[in-house]
Amino acid sequence: DVNKNFDVLSVPFTIGGVTIPVGGYNYNDAAVSYNFGQQRRLSGNVSLQRGQYYNGDITTVSVSQARVSITTRLSVEPSFSVSRVDLPNGSFTTRVIRSRSDYGFSPRMFASALLQYNSADRTFSSNLRYRWEYRPGSEFFVVWTDERDTRPTGIGLRNRAFVIKMTRLLRF
Repeated sequence: DVNKNFDVLSVPFTIGGVTIPVGGYNYNDAAVSYNFGQQRRLSGNVSLQRGQYYNGDITTVSVSQARVSITTRLSVEPSFSVSRVDLPNGSFTTRVIRSRSDYGFSPRMFASALLQYNSADRTFSSNLRYRWEYRPGSEFFVVWTDERDTRPTGIGLRNRAFVIKMTRLLRF
C-alpha cells in the first residue's frame, strides 16, 4: 500500500508534545501487511508502515483485526500499534494497546468488553456491554463506559456512563 498525502493546517496542533506549525505538507508513506486467515483459531493482520510525516518521518508497527478463539463461545481480539515519529523540532513514540473480548451465552445473547490504553493522551478506557435479543428485532442493552487520565498529575476520571437501552420492533 503506497499513499501520497497533502495536508493544509490552518492552525497548529500538538501531538506527542511536539507542535506541528501552520502550513501545507506533502508527505508519502508505504505499508506492507500480512493477513492470517480468519478460518483459523488465531487470525489477524500484521503491518509495517514507513514514510514521511509532515516534515519528518514515521515508522509504525501494528497488529490489528487479531482474533483468538479460546472456545466456540469466547474470543479475545488483541491489537496494538506503536508509532515512532521524528520531526525537525522533536521526536515521540505513541502506543495504542487494545483488547476486546466477546462471550456468547446463546446466538441471541452476548457480553463484550473493550479495554484500551492510548499513550498520546495518556488515557485508559473501558467499555462493557451486555446485549440480549429477547424477540427477533427487539433488544435490551446494558453498557458501562469509563475513561481515565493516567498521568500522575492528571484529572483522574474523565468520563463515565451507565446506559440501559431497550428497543421493541413493532410490525404493522
